[in-house]
Amino acid sequence: MLDFASTSLLVVDAQRGFTELCPAELPVPGGAAIVPAVNALLALPFARVDATQDWHPADHRSFLGRADNLYPPHCVMNTPGAEFLPGLHTDRFGAIWRKGYDANFEAYAVTAQHPGFAPFLAACGIKTVVVCGIATNICCFFAARDLRAAGFEVWLAEDAGAGIDVPAAGLLQAKAKAEGQGLGIRYRTVADCR
Repeated sequence: MLDFASTSLLVVDAQRGFTELCPAELPVPGGAAIVPAVNALLALPFARVDATQDWHPADHRSFLGRADNLYPPHCVMNTPGAEFLPGLHTDRFGAIWRKGYDANFEAYAVTAQHPGFAPFLAACGIKTVVVCGIATNICCFFAARDLRAAGFEVWLAEDAGAGIDVPAAGLLQAKAKAEGQGLGIRYRTVADCR
């Protein structure tokens, strides 16, 4: 059972560009469908709620034709794809941590772009972090992994997220979950968090 007084929620990249709402970007199957489950988590009395937002320049290194040549352009700053999902209760976000805004730096995890994030949570008295969002096996996983390594208990709410395999980058859902479980990340449901 969670102790909400020392638990935070991290909503990762719940953005239009990762869903079928922007099919030319990087749609993750089921991405838009996570909103009710994420909102159910947002209704819980977490000590704090943080969100991440992919916020790429148009020439980001991960885009096709650029240095990493992995993904179509997605979540480009100040475009509809960078917006949070319709219906998401963003008024519950205490802070929004933008990432991926440097054209030459890849930041799947908020902890890569903002190394002070984990120490900040610890200074706030947080001991457990519940992670949800898109993509479960990429940005959610890397944030969860880094937070676990920083000493937090980490729960990943699977039914409040959506994942996608990216074989070219070695980012596979089953692989990430197996690694996460080995690190002590707890894969749970929204109901488990209540």
